[in-house]
Amino acid sequence: MGDTPTENLLKRHQHWLLAILSALLLFLSFPNVNLYPFAWIAMVPFFIALTRATGWKSAFWIGYLTGFLFFAGLLPAIALLYPYANIFITIVAYLLLVGYTGLYFAVFAALMKCVPVRSGALFPLAAACIWTALEWVRSWMITGFPWGSIGYSQWNNLPGIQVASLFSVHGISFVVVLFNAGIATLLCNRNQWRQEIRALVLPVILTIFCFGYGAFQLQGAEPLDRESNATVPADTETLNVALVPGNVSQLQKWNVNQFPAILQRYINLTYKASREAPDLIVWPETSIRSRALTGEWPRSYGRFSRMLRDTAMPILVGTANRGKTDEAIGKFSKDIDKRNEPIYNRVLSISPDGKMQGDYAKMHLVPFGEYVPLENLLPDFIPDFIQFEPFAHGKTVNLLPVFIVKDKTDTQKVEIGASICFESVFPDEFRRPVQKGARVMGIFTNDAWFKGTAFPELHLSMAPFRAIENRIAVFRCANGGFTCIVDKFGRIMTPMITPNATQEVLIAPVPLLSSTERQQTLYTRYGDWFPILCALVCVGGVSSQLVRRQWRKRS
Repeated sequence: MGDTPTENLLKRHQHWLLAILSALLLFLSFPNVNLYPFAWIAMVPFFIALTRATGWKSAFWIGYLTGFLFFAGLLPAIALLYPYANIFITIVAYLLLVGYTGLYFAVFAALMKCVPVRSGALFPLAAACIWTALEWVRSWMITGFPWGSIGYSQWNNLPGIQVASLFSVHGISFVVVLFNAGIATLLCNRNQWRQEIRALVLPVILTIFCFGYGAFQLQGAEPLDRESNATVPADTETLNVALVPGNVSQLQKWNVNQFPAILQRYINLTYKASREAPDLIVWPETSIRSRALTGEWPRSYGRFSRMLRDTAMPILVGTANRGKTDEAIGKFSKDIDKRNEPIYNRVLSISPDGKMQGDYAKMHLVPFGEYVPLENLLPDFIPDFIQFEPFAHGKTVNLLPVFIVKDKTDTQKVEIGASICFESVFPDEFRRPVQKGARVMGIFTNDAWFKGTAFPELHLSMAPFRAIENRIAVFRCANGGFTCIVDKFGRIMTPMITPNATQEVLIAPVPLLSSTERQQTLYTRYGDWFPILCALVCVGGVSSQLVRRQWRKRS
């Protein structure tokens, strides 16, 4: 008996169905679903679908369908920004971003069509190198957009991600894709499985190494306390921080009339935290308006400065201010020229007496959210939709000095590295303060833009990688997101404050890098050396193929 019409239809469109299945499995491996084991098999249907492609053009569209559907499921938060922007613009931006990121899957598929699936270990190795190189290119091309890198699906897989200290998150992507491609090679050549079993040798060896290295690293970690999730060895130097996320809605933050109430909320929570005598108070990104710090708004300035004196604790606070930062709060200048200076998204280190100990201005801004890229080349109507004053890019990596009074005669200086919101998704940028000597890293963010979506947890999932890559503890203070402390092994040490949590302040010790621990990791020292190596291998492979073809034509 012949196949039924339905069976014939399924066979004709089998490659499309396999592409859809891969997109679904990839989506399920990321937050908020977090079924991370799915990532280890998610690409198998996709690779099988490529064997059904008739040429590189067909492979391109199979890849594009997979990538488009995956990112469409991962990034709907962009379209849901309409309360803060024109709904037409947010939907168009969402479709453009999904369409752009899907291209990387398409290019990958077209390139893989040039690699024969019956090539033993070559097919999975080529797949892992090309994929890793393209993820790296996506992390910096057109300002960079690394969301959805497959390695991030493993953020809850602690043994499996410890090798990030050597290879960064790109190394995790490499191993996961290598494993997928090895399985696909064996399945596609199951009739010659004795010959093609070699395709699994390298993936299995590297996967075992990955998990074995992770298990070895975690052996040296103190076990987490089941009740508080925070265990710090007695001989470890710590900084007792009080994280005050505030969890203020974005619409409320935009309303200038709501600022007195917002400021009072942060002040009340800071007084509450001060009862437990932490070493440092931390407020999130853009938590306070600069006019309350400069003295232009005397009542707000008075309340803030009084809080500093009463609590007698240093504070790290996120704000947006113009030009150079003054030496102390309250130094408001009526100089008109300063009002024309660029505005920066900053974190300030302020001592109890109101003096500025240091500041850091955000260097990697969000395109079309904080600045307009290539503004002079865009059509005139585009800037008309921009409803904000663009920020200026910060110029230098500044550490934030904090002076902790241990007793009346002993003051300790601790230098803290800052990463503001979007910056924390870029490994190569996050490592720079660690290179300069930061003893702990802080992520200051406002995720209230994305309330009710997967974006706050997607953003959180990157913090464990930043900690592991540099073997440094990270505290994360997030308005409208996930506030927590991550140790150098990527473990979340404390119960998290979420937007809907009843807990309002998180006070916990953060381990500091000691002088003996300041031997920087391979990644901290050399950055993206591994994906660059993968890219060079790909360029070399393509070049050699072109040379061979020219040689054959001549002969």
